[in-house]
Parts: sequence; structure tokens; C-alpha cells
Amino acid sequence: MNLRIIRQLIVVALVAVSFNSSATVTLEKYKDTSEVTIRIHHQIIEEDLVEFKNALESIEKEKKVLHMNAVQLNSMGGNGSIGRKIGTIIRERKLYTYVAPKSICESACVYILMGGVVRYPFGEIGVHRTTYGKGVEVDDKLTETFVRLDIKIVKEYSAAMGYTQALTEAILNTESWKIRTINDVEKREWQVFGTDRAYEERLFTSIAKALPMDRDHYIRVFSSNYEDCLSEARRFERTAYDCAKTKREKRNYWNEIKTWIFGENTDAMKY
Repeated sequence: MNLRIIRQLIVVALVAVSFNSSATVTLEKYKDTSEVTIRIHHQIIEEDLVEFKNALESIEKEKKVLHMNAVQLNSMGGNGSIGRKIGTIIRERKLYTYVAPKSICESACVYILMGGVVRYPFGEIGVHRTTYGKGVEVDDKLTETFVRLDIKIVKEYSAAMGYTQALTEAILNTESWKIRTINDVEKREWQVFGTDRAYEERLFTSIAKALPMDRDHYIRVFSSNYEDCLSEARRFERTAYDCAKTKREKRNYWNEIKTWIFGENTDAMKY
């Protein structure tokens, strides 16, 4: 039998928790380790909040480790309120979020994605403003109230999660019946792909202390190996931060040449 098919069958067989037949939150063993991974997929519904909490409780009870500390996402959206509540839990627990290269995270799923203190959205990311439920009939005044309240809620959540203004505007200004796909450049510039600033600074300090290594030295190792290490994160093997622990600083020959010519350190300024 083809090895790839065997691996797929193993993954299916190792589903540890599937809270009901239509569940969109699953807890699975990760390869031949004590690690597990949480997946949120398909439509985001109210039941997912309970299932997500149950998955986290199961990890704690069984003393398992969440692989890459990350929640895997593959969803075209659903209930925005539930998405924000799950995203808030993820932020409170300082979890990471991950979207595989061939996966999708759109609409309400983006609220969950942005809850991650470290975010690896390698797949397709799309946003739009709130879509009201099918069949809902309200009078004009009530509609105005709903819209104003939704704008307020989105802005408050965006501020709490540290959204850039560009991302918040993209969500609020894209029609509910459209999807604004965020390209790779925008992912980086809008910090959709990135790390919470305060968390990263603390992470640099804790990793350097544990190695042990001078903090500035670790940051240089991390930055010089970032793109290579990112390929491992893309394959859902380990985070770029963990990858850098096993690397050495790469020499920047261009900076060395400039230093030799101009007689000064031309490395990037620290702020």
C-alpha cells in the first residue's frame, strides 16, 4: 500500500476526540509522540465554543502537549461572535494559530486566527463585514442599531487583539456578500502573519535565558535563520523560534563589506 495512503489512514485512526458526528473541533494525536493538535474546520457554530474548551481541558487532564502550541484552522467562517470568543481564549492562553498552505481561513475564522500570539497563516485568508442570518427580517431602525453595534464590537475586538488599522478597515469596508482575499504582502504588513509584540519580546528573553545565550545573540541567530526556519513552520514541524534554538548565526557578508568600507557598524538600528 502507498506510504502516503497509510499515513492518512493512521491520522484518521488516531482521532482522539470527536465530540459529535458533525463536530468542527477535533483533538488528534500528532504522529508517534505525546503531542496532540486541535483542528477547527468547516463552519464555525455555537457548539464549537464548548467543544474547544473541552479539547483544552482534555489536553490538561491527559497531560498532553499541543504541537507547536498551535490551533490549526481550515474554515470559511460562520458565527462571528463564537469566532471572537474562541480567539479571546486563544489569546488568554497564549496559543499560536496555523493555517496550512492549502487551507482556508475566511470571515469569522479570521477572528480566531488573530487570537494567536504567534500566527502562521500560510493558506488563503479572506475577510468581510458581518453577514446577518438568512431569513432575518428587521425594521430599518433596528437594522441601523445592529450595524452600529457590530462596528463597535469589531473595533473593540480589533483593539484587544492588536489589529492594524488596515486590517480592521478591510473587515469593515468589504461587503458582506464579498470576500477580500489578503495577499502575502498584506499578511506581513498588516501583521496577520506575525507575532504579538509584547509576547515576542518576552519570548526572546525566556529562550535566550534557557539556552543559555546572550539575548541579542539569540535575536541575531533568529533573524539570520528566519526564512529557513519558516519553512519548517510551514510544514507544521516546529516554530521558527524553536528552530532557531538549534542554529548558528549566519554571517552577513554585505554588512561586513560595508563596515570594512565605511569603518562603522551598519547593522539595523535598535529602537
